[in-house]
Amino acid sequence: MREKIENYFCSDKAPRIWEWIVLAVLIGIPFLSYYYGDTMSIVNYEANFMGAIIHYDGWTSYYEYIKYLVENDPFGFGIHTYAYATYDFPMYIVLGIWGIPLWILFSAKGLDVNASYPARIYGKSVLLAALVISAVLIYSICREIKVSEQHARWGAFLFASSMCVFTAIGLNGQTDILGIPFILLGIRAYIRQRRVRFLVWFMVAVMFKMYAFFIFAPLLLLAEKKVWKIGLSVASVWGLKVVQAVIFDPQSPSMLIKQQFENDIYNRLTVNRLPFVNGDAPIVLLMICILCIYCYLHEEIEKEEELYKYAVWIPMAAMIGLFISFESSSYWYLHLCPYLSIMLVYNTSEMKHNVLFETCGLIAITLSNYGSRPWAFEIYGCHEMLLERFLGDYNAVPEVYTLEAFAHRVSIVKYVGALNVLFVVLLLTIVWLNMPDKIDYRKDRPVKGYAYARLLANVAVAFIPLFLFAYNLIFLK
Repeated sequence: MREKIENYFCSDKAPRIWEWIVLAVLIGIPFLSYYYGDTMSIVNYEANFMGAIIHYDGWTSYYEYIKYLVENDPFGFGIHTYAYATYDFPMYIVLGIWGIPLWILFSAKGLDVNASYPARIYGKSVLLAALVISAVLIYSICREIKVSEQHARWGAFLFASSMCVFTAIGLNGQTDILGIPFILLGIRAYIRQRRVRFLVWFMVAVMFKMYAFFIFAPLLLLAEKKVWKIGLSVASVWGLKVVQAVIFDPQSPSMLIKQQFENDIYNRLTVNRLPFVNGDAPIVLLMICILCIYCYLHEEIEKEEELYKYAVWIPMAAMIGLFISFESSSYWYLHLCPYLSIMLVYNTSEMKHNVLFETCGLIAITLSNYGSRPWAFEIYGCHEMLLERFLGDYNAVPEVYTLEAFAHRVSIVKYVGALNVLFVVLLLTIVWLNMPDKIDYRKDRPVKGYAYARLLANVAVAFIPLFLFAYNLIFLK
């Protein structure tokens, strides 16, 4: 029996259908059981896109229409269900198309889309669609860089079972995943040396999240050394931003709100600084500039194998440099996961260390978030969702035991700083351990055992808010 178990976990076979089903169930439990406050606003963005077209002044009035809903609550749902539109417009196009059924069934009839459990789940499911597309693209990129079929499938599995997938998609239900397919398409085009497609995909990607530019810039500088071509490429990538500024008046009330939000995000990115010369410098810009200079000074790459290694390492290094430099929202860390997952099956000579450091690093930052921002995971997010339907009414619990109380009880709050240090050190170690000249792909390395151990560890930590909710209704009700 022991030998059979060892052979099973040491098998080099790709994940089977039943293993994908188990993973889907594990992702589905938090997805069906949790409804974060921001997700409510996202579903409203979906359901009201058509309202701007039909009842306001067309699609170009979308920002103003959402502002009107926030400030006037014409349907009497409560202004807490709305939030100002602060994303770039391509995000709302995707959400609006996905939300057409919600408009037909709810908003067009003056009904509150968030009052319906099936509507909530359908609205959130756009995130699952983007997750599936991203996993497929990770598989495709792995095959492009000559990773075996089995390892490529494990790469997709490792991404889908990442800690941040459970938290950012399952719990927080945020839109960061929607831009990741465009980044991955851009990276695949870069590997294929399709320069125009590389520019086009990143042109779209930066409209979903500006973090995409931190990947685009060093990749561009690695491949292009002529300054005028670099300038033209950068201008091209920001082209849709210019088009958006022409279509939507930057001085309109709704766009001024959007600009203020973007300024707040920029200030948050650059708040951590190092003292230099006559003042100081933002750490995040310093680290990204160092990576860009490194790529620009690097000699032109001629061998395909070397291109593959840099095409994976640079995005990973860029995102790690970004997210160890400032206080990120809990769901933004999802942007680390595609490149970490690819590296896990690419540098298989260091698989044990990579899996250990990646798992511990992301668990550390997740626990840190539980201690420093418990409201983003607090158990009241389970109210009126799947677990409550099975276990009973959350409001019947007289004295609720919250995630915040739990974080204090087990001293997570006390050790937030130490957890952050662990996250930074482990991720920087991953950058060093997987430098392009150290990447050594070996086809004979099994993944299954590492993938299972990582999955169990991720689930155990990600499910803490759900366990606490169940504890309240089973033992404290």
